[in-house]
Amino acid sequence: MRRYAILLLLLLIHPLQGRVWQSLNSADSLSIGDSFELIIETDFKIHDIIVPDSLKHFRILTRDIQDSHEGSRASLRIAVLNVGALSFPKLGLQDPDGEAGSTDAFRVHVLATRAESDSLLRDIKAPQRYPWELPFWLYLVIALVIVALALYLLITALNKPQPKEPAKPAVIKPSAPPVPAWKKALAKLEELRRSNLAERDILSYHYRLSAILREYLEESYKFNALEMTTGEIRQILRHQPLVQAGDTIDILEYCDGVKYAKGQPSTEQIILQTQALQLYLLKQGELEAESARQLNSGQGRDGGI
Repeated sequence: MRRYAILLLLLLIHPLQGRVWQSLNSADSLSIGDSFELIIETDFKIHDIIVPDSLKHFRILTRDIQDSHEGSRASLRIAVLNVGALSFPKLGLQDPDGEAGSTDAFRVHVLATRAESDSLLRDIKAPQRYPWELPFWLYLVIALVIVALALYLLITALNKPQPKEPAKPAVIKPSAPPVPAWKKALAKLEELRRSNLAERDILSYHYRLSAILREYLEESYKFNALEMTTGEIRQILRHQPLVQAGDTIDILEYCDGVKYAKGQPSTEQIILQTQALQLYLLKQGELEAESARQLNSGQGRDGGI
């Protein structure tokens, strides 16, 4: 009776344990750095593969788990890291409900040569410290102190007062000779002529024409010609030898006729009076130049005597 109970228990347990098949590919004539493939096939779904901590002489490079209709198929690419007869431990296999089985341990033989394709560097011995080697964090502190000292020295050098250079004597540039009043008046007259103001506003044009002549008289002979009437200007010009009094009064009276008597001159009259003022200013320039030459020649004779 006891035998039948044990047999029944085994029959009940057996279906609960999954079946596992495993095989190796490229596991012959291995060298350090070579890899081989471990293929695992099961009749249950593999949820995860548990690698034990005792796996020291191998490194699992890739793992690929694929489900099939009857179970799962897993492929592991494993690299060898040591020589000699190496034992590969069991790997735990889990299904979605928990551990369902494991692989069998196996042994591979690794030759004492290095594969040509192996570029993995391995430490022969554990890293050792040199005598008087400081902790890593202390190097950071020293670097920060050096940077702070460099910044302090830089700021101190920038804030240091620079020696003042002796002031250079100011270079006095010779001033340009003043522009004669008649040249200023000619420039203003040319600007007025080009403005075409006579075509747009005859009254404003003649106000400006009269003002140009009055400004010239005021600057040249130092009386307030802009505030005087034409009659007052006539009285003052009688005592100025260089002034062409007749031409001056003619131009001013012409402008007064347009400004106050509301005269309507023709285009030809406007052009002729503008040219008359231009010729008047040119003659005044010639008279002033001639007077200056005579004055200079008289001073030269006085100096010779």
